[in-house]
Amino acid sequence: MELLIWSVIFIVSLVALLKAAGWFGAAAARIFGLAANSRFAAAPIAAALPELALSLAAVLAGRPELAAAIVIGSSIANILLVVGLSAVAAKSLPVKREQIDLDAPLLVAALAIFYFAARDGEVVFWEGALMAAAFLACAFFVLFRGRPREFTPRDIIEPGFLAAGRNIVEIVGVRFSRGLESFSGKSFGAAVFLALAAAALLALAANFAIGSLDNIAAIIMIPGAALAMAALALAGALPELLSSLEIIRKRRYEMMLGNVFASTTVNLLLVCGISALFSPLPLGREVLNIGLPFFAAAAGLLTVSAFSRKINDGQGMMFLFLYFLFLAKVFNLF
Repeated sequence: MELLIWSVIFIVSLVALLKAAGWFGAAAARIFGLAANSRFAAAPIAAALPELALSLAAVLAGRPELAAAIVIGSSIANILLVVGLSAVAAKSLPVKREQIDLDAPLLVAALAIFYFAARDGEVVFWEGALMAAAFLACAFFVLFRGRPREFTPRDIIEPGFLAAGRNIVEIVGVRFSRGLESFSGKSFGAAVFLALAAAALLALAANFAIGSLDNIAAIIMIPGAALAMAALALAGALPELLSSLEIIRKRRYEMMLGNVFASTTVNLLLVCGISALFSPLPLGREVLNIGLPFFAAAAGLLTVSAFSRKINDGQGMMFLFLYFLFLAKVFNLF
């Protein structure tokens, strides 16, 4: 019975977390206005809110080892689960030239920065500052590659959005599109109120999620980092999965991989970097021995697959197989 109660609390907390992140992103977009440049700047932070809230809640709760597990687990889910299911659903995912020229190198660079920061088993303050600075450098580079035009929220998921610098906006995908549309006519005061309320709910839900996860881990007797790397990380990646499936339903296949490349880079640099500014982030045995090798393999597989200019359903099945193998290793099934 105790396990059931904590499981319900855990699920409700995650649902509230994702809803709060969506409300906060929509309200923030209204506060900053409808200018394209503001959207480009706010989009990556909005997209990373669930992972960032969970990581900071873990740090402030005295469980900093969970932060790296969430970042690595969410990144693995973004690549193996999201790309795998999307490739199977779409039969074939085209890879744009700019994803090979820009997105893939940025992901590899982010992985290299994270690896060299974490290989000693801990990400400390100055390494977190370096990651955050690297994210800002990447964001400004993508932002100022071209002059984006004005656009509406529906442009994010509809044909015809061909402006330069779209990479950052693609991180949001469909997750905030309805919220942006519904808030476009709201007053500034209403947007500020919703942003504050959403931020409070975000913090509360993240704290309940971390607390309930600890209790579940104790009851079923598995390490909290392992459960975080699987369950919490999967919840953080769920919006990207739903966003990708919605993009595929609209047959905007070429946008899907931009979501994955960008959100994974944001997780590595921004989420981990900011969390490390509050406390050193130790990497437990599960993260070092299972998470990091699987993530390196997943990032390498995605990058190599991108050079073929498409990812077919057979490759998608291989991505899914590796993800289920990852979960089996995390839970020590064999």
